[in-house]
Amino acid sequence: MIATAACKRFLALAGGTACSATVHSVFDHAVNLELEGRVGLVGLIAETKALTPYAVSVRMERPFSEAGIRAGMAAAVASGHVFIPKAGFKLDCSKARAVELSLDSISIVPANVPRGAMAEPLLAVLREADATESLAALATGAGGNNFSNFLSPRFYALRKAIQSEDEEAAAVAAERFAGCGMGLTPSSDDLLCGYLAAQWMLAREQGRTERTTLFASLAAAAAKKTTRISATFLLQCGEGLVNLYSYDLFSAIFTHEDEEATRAVARRVLAIGSTSGADMLTGVALALQE
Repeated sequence: MIATAACKRFLALAGGTACSATVHSVFDHAVNLELEGRVGLVGLIAETKALTPYAVSVRMERPFSEAGIRAGMAAAVASGHVFIPKAGFKLDCSKARAVELSLDSISIVPANVPRGAMAEPLLAVLREADATESLAALATGAGGNNFSNFLSPRFYALRKAIQSEDEEAAAVAAERFAGCGMGLTPSSDDLLCGYLAAQWMLAREQGRTERTTLFASLAAAAAKKTTRISATFLLQCGEGLVNLYSYDLFSAIFTHEDEEATRAVARRVLAIGSTSGADMLTGVALALQE
């Protein structure tokens, strides 16, 4: 296996003091590692999938699940390498292309564009999604499902608390919203990641970067109420970090690329997971519709 690209923050970790680790979970296209002293997980991600924060992209000859890697194995990250000795696994990350995934690094081009117009390319793509499985109906108005119907009032309670800048009420609302849905990253968490990331970008656009501390606290509150993997993505979002496809989407939106280009990037997000991408897009669209 060859490391082809890596989040800059992963490379900083790997190049720093040696960290002992444990394999948290193994899937065909991903391995998650628990590093000593870190709350969030770090990841090894198949090159064909979206690179995530604190992760490295790997060109694979076979799935991770067939490489002898098992949950609970001892691992280490040191000297630009990832080691899982019992599996005979060693990954050299020193030549991986460094990738920036921080929202703060995205250029914002000022333009008198209504938010509704900014959301329209995303809504066009969301209308292609299966609203009976995802939360897309919350943004598109299509017929929803049990999860979207259950979460709708909870989302609007969260939105109201954020708009009134009531941090305590918003934290309670974020906790109540988190952890709802099936999968390793429940639908409500995926939506919340998209929503908070879009709010982060809007705060930058409006010159109100102090608001990002609120979004970080909400991500931390939600992270306490969900799975370890989903909590990792929420906490990363609270740092202003997103996966590569979402990063490209926000770049397209806030530099006002043409609608077709924005829809093309949005479809890459839509393809993430079973419904994760649709739910992330829903969160972004909801923020832009305010």
